[in-house]
Amino acid sequence: MMNRVLFRLLFLGLSASQVSASLRVDSQVVLGSSESLDNDNDIPIHVVDDAILAALDAYSDPVDALVSLRPELADELAEPRLLHIFGHETPRWMTEGDKLRLRREGRKFKDITDYQDDIDASWAGQAHLPELTHQSLVKPLFPKISTDRMRDVLTHLTSFYNRYYGDVYGEQSAQWLHDQIADIIKTAPFHTHISLEFFTHRFPQPSIIARFEPKARNSSLPLTIIGAHQDSANYLFPLLPAPGADDDGSGTVSILEAFRVLAQSGFLPKNGPVEFHWYAAEEGGLLGSQAIARDKKQQGATIGAMLEFDMTAYIARNSTAESIGLIKTSADDALTAWVLSLGKEYISIPTAVYSLFPGAGSDYMSFTQNGYPSAFASEGNPLADGRYPGDYDPYVHSSKDTMDVDDALGYFSFDHMARFSELAIAFIVEQAGWDNTWR
Repeated sequence: MMNRVLFRLLFLGLSASQVSASLRVDSQVVLGSSESLDNDNDIPIHVVDDAILAALDAYSDPVDALVSLRPELADELAEPRLLHIFGHETPRWMTEGDKLRLRREGRKFKDITDYQDDIDASWAGQAHLPELTHQSLVKPLFPKISTDRMRDVLTHLTSFYNRYYGDVYGEQSAQWLHDQIADIIKTAPFHTHISLEFFTHRFPQPSIIARFEPKARNSSLPLTIIGAHQDSANYLFPLLPAPGADDDGSGTVSILEAFRVLAQSGFLPKNGPVEFHWYAAEEGGLLGSQAIARDKKQQGATIGAMLEFDMTAYIARNSTAESIGLIKTSADDALTAWVLSLGKEYISIPTAVYSLFPGAGSDYMSFTQNGYPSAFASEGNPLADGRYPGDYDPYVHSSKDTMDVDDALGYFSFDHMARFSELAIAFIVEQAGWDNTWR
């Protein structure tokens, strides 16, 4: 049953009445609180909430529709926010509600209202760029990566109605993800030093940080970070389904599987601590990662390298080759070149450097704006054929961002996700080393 399309694609640009009509003729749309089970895969399929359909019928503006359903949000939606819209040089004062309008137009942004002082182009940390010397430790770990486990985890993660950072589902999905990480830590050998914490925000969904500590703590050694964002969003309307399988369930699970392999293999960093981050509210304007990057700077942390994965599963059929794409826009040039060499050394598919349009990117930009060296890996070339989305998944931010995508345009691949897990393992071990003195 999961091989058929569960949700009709809610294309940006449809009128509210067209959206409502498309939802009404599809009884398989994930929406609302009632649910049944997919008999083939035991995946919950939620029933459409008629109140949401009625609001979409009545109001063409997403803010008006949301206020009609949740009038207590009216004041919050009117709050002024300073937004840097991707592709524009100058930030603009808009409102929280304008975020909904921008998403409906398919436009992404960074909310810098609370982080204006963090943007400091006068200071930039130096990337840690070690020689690649740990092949004998890294390559034997790759067979431990399990695409079956990745599928199981992502199946559950995408079964949430959505992972919207401002609602209960975003909070519940974060708690579930936290519990999966905690279960992995319980299986790690006794000598490992791994901590796990929520990083809370003003909205319901928390970010998650798991940290490997070296045997001997030394604050002069740099911190290595790898991250992905756990939230999802339907750009048509925030109360619509957003399974977010590729954006960014795929990146979330790719780094989670790397974390599992390292933890269960007894990884103990030698050259500084390592943190795995799962960010909240990327779709709200990089809110979770900006808060964490600011916190690191306020603590005086030295970060040698930060690498983000955002969308790791989709393979476009018109691409010249399956590849890992490193995005150089707003990233550290030297670190990007180092990750490129890492990909060529360790990964069986091509790794190449691409660009996005100016000002566009994802959570790695939060570290860039705080002066930390960061890099960004994704599923291909976003500007292939000279236009966006290029090799990227065209179904993100909609109800069709599922694991079942397989059509004339492209397909969802767990093997592709596994290549990113390999890159994550290589990145961590080559950056932080491996302390075997406990043996």
